[in-house]
Amino acid sequence: MKELLTSDIYQIRSSYMLDDISYKTLLQLYQPIMGMEAVSLYMTLYSELDQITLTKSPSLISRLCKMTGFSLNELSQSLSKLEAIGLMSSYKKKSQENRFLFDLKMPYLPHEFLNHPILNDLLQQRLKDEYKKTVSVFKVYNVNLDYYQDISANFTDVFDVHYQGKEVLKEKSYKQKIHKAFEDEYDLSLFYQGIENLQLSKKMFTKEDEQLIQRMGLLYKINALDMQNLVKQSVVKGHLGKRLFSRNCQQYYDLKMPEKFENIFHKQSPLLHEQTGKSSLDKHICYLENISPYDLLKDKMGGKEPLKRDLQVIESLLTTLELEPGVINVLIETTLEKCNQSLPKSFMEALGSQWKRKKIQTVKEAIDEGKAYLKYQGKQNASWDEYTKEFNIVSHDQKQEDVDEDALALLQQYD
Repeated sequence: MKELLTSDIYQIRSSYMLDDISYKTLLQLYQPIMGMEAVSLYMTLYSELDQITLTKSPSLISRLCKMTGFSLNELSQSLSKLEAIGLMSSYKKKSQENRFLFDLKMPYLPHEFLNHPILNDLLQQRLKDEYKKTVSVFKVYNVNLDYYQDISANFTDVFDVHYQGKEVLKEKSYKQKIHKAFEDEYDLSLFYQGIENLQLSKKMFTKEDEQLIQRMGLLYKINALDMQNLVKQSVVKGHLGKRLFSRNCQQYYDLKMPEKFENIFHKQSPLLHEQTGKSSLDKHICYLENISPYDLLKDKMGGKEPLKRDLQVIESLLTTLELEPGVINVLIETTLEKCNQSLPKSFMEALGSQWKRKKIQTVKEAIDEGKAYLKYQGKQNASWDEYTKEFNIVSHDQKQEDVDEDALALLQQYD
């Protein structure tokens, strides 16, 4: 959406009125992604429609600002969100630069939304632990029909229709629900350019194939050139193997992830202590607050580059749990101590999730939790000095061990 002026003119149209399930879908499924402001604007626009013609006479943008309480900038941002997620299309009249048409689209039905690979993925990212509870809102009572007998009347038992050669209505004169498929934003024309060099033809792909390619391209941010190679690898007997293609896209994304988060290991905690205390604990807290997880791992490796596997584990924790880097540092040391100088992903995710639920935000809080956890597992007599001495440097050639199942079981009891 271009920058609007209060003197601009807007008009609204739609193809269908919202029903109760549409309102529920907007609030429960769309709102966590778009935010309250965009949903409020969408409902405001719909409220202005004439219920017969589903249009609205032209008005000034200033009216929309007054009705919503939005500034021009906030209004433009909310309109852009509605356009991007497929709930609205905006048009500018060619003969009048200041006249706009807002074409409102229907929200997806709940099952369409929850089966959409992009929207459903976004919803899970936003809601996290609340996702399942939200989905349950749309579940209906499921009756096992095996215990019932169908006694419904058949059509021919009730109606008697005689065909008299009258012309059949070919065009649909009723209004239809229209969705805006934002998958179209992925430009297939770039994908098809040069595809013949890979011995592929456009005729090989159905509409469903193209839609899947667009969705995977948007979901995993795959450029057209890489997409050509992924599709080539996924063709089986002249057709696109959908499962193989989806798996190849996932692997592509996993390989590209380290490139996208290449600086995240260098992130450090905000300094919480300006001066270092005299005790070994205070000095160690200051050390963990001022070093990045990457440099800590490097120190543990005796100055050598950390293992890629370890970096990927830390990436996952930093991006999914969003723990402070200093807290991650304590988690690294606690895990190395408990798991024989290895960093099993399952153990770190379990302990990290526990700390996230407990709202652990500082290095001191994390150390207290780590000490309590180790004490719970039979280290009641370990002093702090003994605890820190056990964080030995790991050789670069040291074998990474599997997750300590016993430690995981004890962790669940501790939680």
